[in-house]
Amino acid sequence: MTEMKDIKKRFVANSIKCIIGIILLFMSYSYIQSHPAEKISFFSGFKVIYQNVEIFFQNVFGNNGDLLKQKYALESYFQVLIALSEEKSCIDAKIVQDLHHTYEQLVEEPKNTLSYSLGKYVQKQYDFDKALKVDCEKAEPFNSSPNSP
Repeated sequence: MTEMKDIKKRFVANSIKCIIGIILLFMSYSYIQSHPAEKISFFSGFKVIYQNVEIFFQNVFGNNGDLLKQKYALESYFQVLIALSEEKSCIDAKIVQDLHHTYEQLVEEPKNTLSYSLGKYVQKQYDFDKALKVDCEKAEPFNSSPNSP
């Protein structure tokens, strides 16, 4: 009889803990959904963990772990370039479109062709980087007075 009371007591205590846990999870979920930066950092963390695990397995069982690491670094850099190109209004729309297209190609690039194609993407990254270094707000030339030397 006392065992039954103990079981009921533990069940009630565990049920209350479960309800509190569900409430805390719901509050955490609503906070993450209402704060975009938290949402991005939460999901990007999973992406980085997945990429690191994939690189580890490629190093152990394959032979192109370093190439895969370079590919992921290039993908991140291309995302930065895309954000930069969309932020600047003076950048030609064709450059932005080419940048998106190149990024999509890089993401879809098969792992077995990275040794041949990664150099092409590094060169494109350099070209896009150079094209985006345009200063949109051109400084007016210095107007000196006619009496100045």
